[in-house]
Parts: sequence; C-alpha cells; structure tokens
Amino acid sequence: MFRTGHFYHFLTASIFIGMGTYFWFLHPETLESRGINPLWFGCILFVWGVFRGINGYLLLRRKRKTQDEN
Repeated sequence: MFRTGHFYHFLTASIFIGMGTYFWFLHPETLESRGINPLWFGCILFVWGVFRGINGYLLLRRKRKTQDEN
C-alpha cells in the first residue's frame, strides 16, 4: 500500500495554494474565458491546499511524538 508522509502533504499543499492564488488573483481571465468563476475555483483550490497543509502538520507531529516515545 502506498503511504504518504508529511513531505508529500506539504508539497501538494504548496502546489494547490499556488494554483489557487494564480487563478484567483493573477490570471482569472484564463478561467473566465471557459465560463468558470475564478473566485470560487481559486477559493476551492486554496482551501484544499490549507487542508493538505494541516494534514501534513498532523502527520509530522504524530511522527515526532512516536519518535520521542521510543
């Protein structure tokens, strides 16, 4: 089974936050030309990235806690 670690979650969090910021603030016309609301699309990507970052932090904290117990 493929196990993801905290590094994977931090990396994907930065990618999603970057994409959300890109589409929300920098180039919203890219999505508007396709009929997609850039505000909602950017917000969803940004929030998903924040959740990925929180999950990565919780994984890192759990890993450090188990290392301290050993």
